[in-house]
Amino acid sequence: MKRARISWDFYLALLVVVVLTFLAHELAHWLAGTALGYDMAMSLNGASPRGGFLSERDAFLVSGAGPLVTVIQGLLAFWWTRRSNQPTAYALLFVAWFMRFAAAFVSLMHPNDEARMSLALGWNMWVLPGLVVTFLFVLTWAASLHLRIGWKTNVAAYLLCSAAFAAIVFLDAKA
Repeated sequence: MKRARISWDFYLALLVVVVLTFLAHELAHWLAGTALGYDMAMSLNGASPRGGFLSERDAFLVSGAGPLVTVIQGLLAFWWTRRSNQPTAYALLFVAWFMRFAAAFVSLMHPNDEARMSLALGWNMWVLPGLVVTFLFVLTWAASLHLRIGWKTNVAAYLLCSAAFAAIVFLDAKA
């Protein structure tokens, strides 16, 4: 198989996918909370019930909804990448991995969704973040090899995602 053709439209797609992934992830939290009867508030980088959760079970379910959607995004993107050889599909997968990787990194200061779930299960905080990030990384690595995407493209995608995530978090905090 020949190397995937990466051009400026891949990087543009990456930026669009970053925003859509944030929306899908937070919307999953919002939908789960709403389905459980909570009056939910949502932004581009957060969703929570107004007034807090009534039970640990509800907090666990709502916490899990976002990562579940992001993992499903990664699985579907991996399948699409293998089937179509499209760099846009790879962008969906790369962003899914990057989102959970960045969220795990933030857990150093404030436990992310998977870290809170690990703690709620009585496990070490890093069990679920580690499993999710590793699983999505393996898919991303395999898709990168399949498409023959080189390290320079992956580093550029990493840097672009880093900047986009920082902008979203910063702008969301200002809102």
